[in-house]
Amino acid sequence: MKKNTFIAISLAAVISLTPAFTTNVFADVNTDIQNQDKKINDIKSKKTGLQSDLSSLVADLEKAQEKAKSLQGEFDQTGKELKQLNQDIKDINERIKERETVLKERARAMQKTSNSNAYLEVILDAENLSDLVGRVSAVNQLVDSDKSILEDQQKDEKALKTKQTAVKKKQEQQATAIHEFEAQQNKIEAQKAEKEAIVAQLAADQASAENEKAGLVSERDKAAKEATARATALREATDANVGQQTTNTNASSNSKTSNKVESTNNSEAPSAATPSGGGYSAMIAAARAQLGKPYSLGATGPSAFDCSGFTSYAFRAAGVSLPRTSGGQYAAASKISASQAKPGDLVFFNYGGGIAHVGIYVGGGQMINAQNNGVKYDNITSGYWAKYLVGYGRVANF
Repeated sequence: MKKNTFIAISLAAVISLTPAFTTNVFADVNTDIQNQDKKINDIKSKKTGLQSDLSSLVADLEKAQEKAKSLQGEFDQTGKELKQLNQDIKDINERIKERETVLKERARAMQKTSNSNAYLEVILDAENLSDLVGRVSAVNQLVDSDKSILEDQQKDEKALKTKQTAVKKKQEQQATAIHEFEAQQNKIEAQKAEKEAIVAQLAADQASAENEKAGLVSERDKAAKEATARATALREATDANVGQQTTNTNASSNSKTSNKVESTNNSEAPSAATPSGGGYSAMIAAARAQLGKPYSLGATGPSAFDCSGFTSYAFRAAGVSLPRTSGGQYAAASKISASQAKPGDLVFFNYGGGIAHVGIYVGGGQMINAQNNGVKYDNITSGYWAKYLVGYGRVANF
């Protein structure tokens, strides 16, 4: 009797202490949950600010692309003017040849009249004064006509050279302006990619914080249930049902074991490796098949390309994935010297505002690339491209 009384008193003491202990535990867990809520709200605020920045960058990118497309249209129109000019040049040269033929025939006719005194012979052969005046007038008209023809020829040549120079200069200015907007596009896309990476990291942090909060809430709810179960068991034990406490303890142990097994079964499987393959022959064959196709900003083929769209398209045939922009490809490439460069490496150009053009090196100082005049071969060691050459990069060990 005394033993049962002692057990009852002890259990009553435990019951009286349990609420205080449970309250303290819940207070700590609730504080942790509140801290997680603050962390989640801070992350959401940062994401909102970054999303606003991203929207501005997208708007800036669209403006740059539209301007570059407009400039490309002007460049194409100038190309048509240059083509027409070349035809005009051909026509003018034909007329010049005709004039030269007339002059040569006239000179030969004058030569047949006398060795060197044709003009004097014409005057001396005059029958009378009237005939003399007529002869002199005729000779003077021929001389004036010859002079006029020569002057017209000189004017045509001068106009031709002036027009050629103006059109070529205009086209070069348009090409430079297009490259500047391409460089601006690369900068904006780089900034956009950086902010997108931060947003992605914040999303991961938010998910982690929310999972941690969910775990704390689950832990609190579980603790509350366990506390209620313990209190119920202790009250029942005061009525001499001591065996019930042992049963509850075993059930709790089994529950923990079950939770451990579930946690193990929910572990993530490792992600599969990205497949790769191909070689130089596949890549260069794909590149050469695009020769002559037109340039279009933002185009990735197969009907039209911009510079980085073309390189990405060609390397994809060899199983090599490249970043979308020339700036991204430059960042991804292993930098090498000109002496180390070999066919299949990338070659990069900067017009003053960052990497803005990329081509595929094919050896012998040549590259195949998508430029304003379409997909074609260009010499990178002299002329226009040599001025803007930055260097070489390797993205695949063919």
